[in-house]
Amino acid sequence: MLEIQNDEKIIEKLYSYLITEFPRLGFKTKIPLKKLFPEPDNKWLKSFWSNNSHADISVFRHNKLVCIIEPGGSAHFKDKKQKIRDSKKDKICKVNGINCLRIANSVINYLDKKITRKLFKKYFYSMVRSGGLGLD
Repeated sequence: MLEIQNDEKIIEKLYSYLITEFPRLGFKTKIPLKKLFPEPDNKWLKSFWSNNSHADISVFRHNKLVCIIEPGGSAHFKDKKQKIRDSKKDKICKVNGINCLRIANSVINYLDKKITRKLFKKYFYSMVRSGGLGLD
């Protein structure tokens, strides 16, 4: 439970940073995947898509979804079920041509760094397809 509360604070802090640093883009939190993406044909992905899975932060450019940002704590690296959920979300993004940026929660400590801003710009304005940033 502590990690969930911590994740919520990370998302709030990251969201505040993004709306300040990238005022021309749109950002929304906790949008269900079924509102962002069409229903997948793949049965493996369909159940995940329909079970209220969401994007932590959705990034819009010219009112079009360009990226989702998924901050995460250690469970994303250690917990087998979480890894499977993450891989499904990554696959849904890939199928739909949307960038998925996975970042370690510790990145919140580096938001004032040029390299972090450069990474975000790369995902928001180019066609990077997967990856992440972990600065532990």
